[in-house]
Parts: sequence; structure tokens; C-alpha cells
Amino acid sequence: MKTLYVDLENGYKSLGSRDSIKQMFGYSPLEFNTFSDFSSFIAQLWTRERVQSVVDIDGVKVNQTAIKVMPKDGHKVECMVIDTASEMAKKYARELKGSQDALKLQQWGKLKDKLDSFFAFTNSIPCSLIVNCHSKAEQDNENGVLRMMPYIEGSTKVDVGKWFDFVLYTKVKKNKKGEREYVWVTARDEHYCHAKDRSQMLEPEMPQDYQVILDVIKKKGWDSAKILIIGEPGSGKTLSCKTLINKTQGDK
Repeated sequence: MKTLYVDLENGYKSLGSRDSIKQMFGYSPLEFNTFSDFSSFIAQLWTRERVQSVVDIDGVKVNQTAIKVMPKDGHKVECMVIDTASEMAKKYARELKGSQDALKLQQWGKLKDKLDSFFAFTNSIPCSLIVNCHSKAEQDNENGVLRMMPYIEGSTKVDVGKWFDFVLYTKVKKNKKGEREYVWVTARDEHYCHAKDRSQMLEPEMPQDYQVILDVIKKKGWDSAKILIIGEPGSGKTLSCKTLINKTQGDK
């Protein structure tokens, strides 16, 4: 799978060297200093086009017009990884703030609108998307629950999961041998409050292995999937991207 790894916080070393990442994924890792630079790059790869089709409803022909995101210039990106959404949002917040000490009220609204527009667009790109995001614990005193929220500037964190087919939380635990295991939590509860599995085929906890996700995508007949990974630093968000390349491909 040709995978474009976008490194927004210099975390590529978890995957190896820049050369080894290119050998593994087919592309060199990319870095962007500003959110605007990253957005401009996305616009070079994909564009919105009006697409017309006809749907047959028991002999009744219904014309349908849709705006779809299409690849430009015949590139072959099959998957894009954004590492991380936390830093991406901070980069745009810095652009808005400029020399000010803090964002003004209307700028918080602009931040929300821009991030929502970005995720709406990337939700429609014709390839798989993996977005890594740091987590932030927030105490819900009313219900006595500690919720693990996506660490994203502004209010986008409240509903960002709507743009994704899978929202998985990283978790590190010890097995019976005392060895650390890196797993994903796929089932929602009051603590992992954004967890989601649209396929309804994943175990509540599973190894951090994208080959399992890719197999589910194939079984469901989906052409791609959008995946949000939420977790603390060092819990496997970046390292698990190695499993995008199966062992058979890696040995060739």
C-alpha cells in the first residue's frame, strides 16, 4: 500500500529513518511548518468535481448530482497518515494568533470552521486516511467520569469522530508474562467516549495491527476507510503504522 506519511511533530523516528520510511511506504515523509502549507499541498493532490449519475428506483430514473473529491494528476496515494491532528490544530491556531497573546473569540470560531472544513474534505478523499491524535483526560464532575478526549484546540474535539469510520484508543497493558502489549480499544464507554467501529466487526480490544482493519474494509466491500487514533505519547500511535505493510510485502 503506497502510504503518504505527513509528520507534523517530528515523530518519524518511531518508524525508522527517512530512507527506510520511503522504502516501506513508497514515499518520503513530508513535513509542513504551517497549516496553510499543508492545506495547499492537499489541494495539489485532490480536487472537488461535480459528478452526475442516474439511479434506477423500480424503473424510475432519478438523476443524481454530487460533489466528489477526485485525485489530480494521476497520483497513486492509497493511504495518508497525518501525525498528529493535535499539532495540526496548534499550527493553525498559531497562524490565527500571530503576535497576539491569545486567540480572540471570533478566531476560536474561525478555528472550528477551518478544522471542520478540513476534516469534511479529507473524509471524502478516495483513499484511506489515518489521523493520529494525542489524548487529554477531562473530568466530568457531574457524572463522576474521567473522559479521554482528543487533544485538539477549540471545540472540534467534541464531535471530530463524526468524520471517521473507526475511532480507536491506544492502550498499553501487561500480559500474564509481565510483557507490555499495545492494543486498541474499539468499544465506546464513558471513559473512551469517542470510540467507534462502523464495521461492527472488531473485538472490543484488539492488537494494534492495521492488517486486521484492512481485512475488515475488504470484507465490508468498502473502497477505503477513515481512521482516528487517540492516545498518549508512547502508546503506539506512530509505531503501529508499520503494520500497514504486511510481512509478505516487507520481505520482498
